[in-house]
Amino acid sequence: MGWRIGKVLTIAMTITGLYLVKEKFSKERYNRPLLLWSQGQSVMRTTKELFNRNFLPQTRHLSDIRSTNQTLKDQLTLSDNTCIENKLNRHIARQLKQNGKYAIVVSKYKLIFFWSEKSACTYWKRILQFIQGINRTILHDPRNGLKTLDMFSNCKIMEIMSNEQWVKAAFVREPRERILSSYLDKGQHRHVMNEVCKINRSLSFKEFLEIIKHCNDGHWSKQLRAPEYLYKQMMVGKFCDIASFTEKLLKRIGAWNEKVENWITSSKHIYQPHATNSKNKLLTYYNNTKSQDLIFNLFSDDYRVFGYDRTYL
Repeated sequence: MGWRIGKVLTIAMTITGLYLVKEKFSKERYNRPLLLWSQGQSVMRTTKELFNRNFLPQTRHLSDIRSTNQTLKDQLTLSDNTCIENKLNRHIARQLKQNGKYAIVVSKYKLIFFWSEKSACTYWKRILQFIQGINRTILHDPRNGLKTLDMFSNCKIMEIMSNEQWVKAAFVREPRERILSSYLDKGQHRHVMNEVCKINRSLSFKEFLEIIKHCNDGHWSKQLRAPEYLYKQMMVGKFCDIASFTEKLLKRIGAWNEKVENWITSSKHIYQPHATNSKNKLLTYYNNTKSQDLIFNLFSDDYRVFGYDRTYL
């Protein structure tokens, strides 16, 4: 009996010993030092210390981040204030940008020039290329080298348009004459009308006048490319005075010289035939008051802002 009790005690002590050894091993494993490398020397850290260590020593402190954010905020506020100080508001700037392709920006001479199709636009694009030394034959394409207002930010547009040192100019044509020119150049060609208005046939002038009421295209849209009040401060040239206005404008911006004058003299063929052919046919096509009334109504803004006479032909 006694030997059995002794055996049981021995087994119990053995189990207890094994449990204590296991607990000790577990603690040693948890607190076992790991080897970290820093500046070429080994440094011992416990697992707990390793967990609490900052692994991103180069991360900015919260105060630095707040300071940077405040600096950026101040810069944005300064930019906003600069825009707000300009006389032109942001709504007007957005309007100008929407029609921005019709405003050529000549930074060299501080000129913003508003143009329209069928109002000697080929002539004006060529001359604005010439005075800037842009040697490209392509004209009616963004690759023509000319900068336009839609390429600038709203804030920059506000700055330029509010700056009195910049000359703002526009060139326009009497609406009846311009629309007839559009018809002779576009309306009589079925492939053009099919592409623009989805009408695969040639049109009579009467049909053309009805079509342009709902078919939008730059060749017969109104020439008012900017908010009306801005034209009060612009130089506005008219097709009938193209030669004198060209000289007046280029002298105003400091671009007039003998070389330019000779170029203009040799380039009169660009606009003179169009003016003559269209002018001579006005009475033939506008042979009643109804067709003229239609033009007066469709382009009432052009007649009012640019001071054209509504007298019947």
